[in-house]
Amino acid sequence: MLKGGVIMDVVTAEQAKIAEDAGAVAVMALERVPADIRREGGVARMSDPGLITAIIEAVTIPVMAKCRIGHFVEAQILESLGVDYIDESEVLTPADEEHHINKHVFKVPFVCGCRDLGEALRRIAEGAAMIRTKGEAGTGNVVEAVRHM
Repeated sequence: MLKGGVIMDVVTAEQAKIAEDAGAVAVMALERVPADIRREGGVARMSDPGLITAIIEAVTIPVMAKCRIGHFVEAQILESLGVDYIDESEVLTPADEEHHINKHVFKVPFVCGCRDLGEALRRIAEGAAMIRTKGEAGTGNVVEAVRHM
């Protein structure tokens, strides 16, 4: 379903519609770029549910949203909003440094970032449906993501 296309980061419903019209296969709903939030000393959390709902209503392509590592309540909220995928994301401030979410108890598929095969296998054992390389969103540092391939 997502093969052969771009998953575009968007911060408004209007951007999501533009991305869909331009051929994106999915959008990632973000309130702000997590790297900017952390640079300002803040805690990067799940995006505002109202924003996510507006994006879901604006497009017909899949909508993804990020939750913090280990924060199962954020994942429950995202599932109840009706997102198509949940990204348990390292770019947000972790809620639990040791334990990731048990993804088997959710109906919505999870996407997780990995640096190596061992990490990928651990995320799959937890129930991840899709694996991606890790990078630092918003920095433009492609080398960091490629290094983990």
